Amino acid sequence: MNYLVLDLETANPDSASICQVGIVLVENGEIAGTLSRLIDPQDHFDYWNIKVHGIEPAHVAGCPTFSEVLGELSPLLDKRIIVTHGSFDRLAIARACQKHDLPDVEAYWLDNQTVVRRTWPQFAKRGYSLGNLAQHFGIEFRHHDALEDAMATAHIFRRALTESGKSASDWVSSVAARSHLRTAIVHQGTGGGPFSGKTVVFTGRLKVTRQEATRLAAERGFTVGATISPETTILCVGAERTASGRSSKVREAERLISGGHPLSIVSEAEFWQLISA
Repeated sequence: MNYLVLDLETANPDSASICQVGIVLVENGEIAGTLSRLIDPQDHFDYWNIKVHGIEPAHVAGCPTFSEVLGELSPLLDKRIIVTHGSFDRLAIARACQKHDLPDVEAYWLDNQTVVRRTWPQFAKRGYSLGNLAQHFGIEFRHHDALEDAMATAHIFRRALTESGKSASDWVSSVAARSHLRTAIVHQGTGGGPFSGKTVVFTGRLKVTRQEATRLAAERGFTVGATISPETTILCVGAERTASGRSSKVREAERLISGGHPLSIVSEAEFWQLISA
């Protein structure tokens, strides 16, 4: 089974300020390759983040931006099983795509913490941090280097596959499929607005940045989601860029609608008209 393991570091508390990505590629159960990239986050570096990972502004001077790195990696990430240790990396990718007005990464995300907690009873409720697990299994690594963290996660995940007798795709079916039913929240609504309790998801290229669209929607009370789920009430569609003309979000929304889910698909112009009424 082929999959990849991904880890990120950020320049500051904003999860979109990605300054390093580390990837371990696994093919047929064996580590087939690794990749590490420093990224210019186009943002400031926080003292405490530097203290954690040691990456400073000088280290990323002249390095590619997130948009450039994602363009390079998209063929590797697209439709792939991506294992991360915790949900931070998945949400950081979604947040960075939103910030830079890029299409979301369409992949099968799998949280290794969930796999570990379900595989070993002693880690069901506590002790499933990457550092603690690495110590428990005798894995030496340099914590908070993205590639080192990804490699440690890969070793732990492979142990979990052996222990559980499940493949990566088995875990995607039992874990990721259920988690897909819960929208990954990009921005919680402000509360009290005219659309409080409603969830909107954006897809396609908008006439404003994703960051601005999210801010405007949240100010009117919307929760803004990263993926389509039964909690989604509106899908706002900008210019589509897929060969079929319909993104995976549109197809998923249409599937839910055909099943009786009260979800509306609207154009960007219709959405702005709706929230300005």
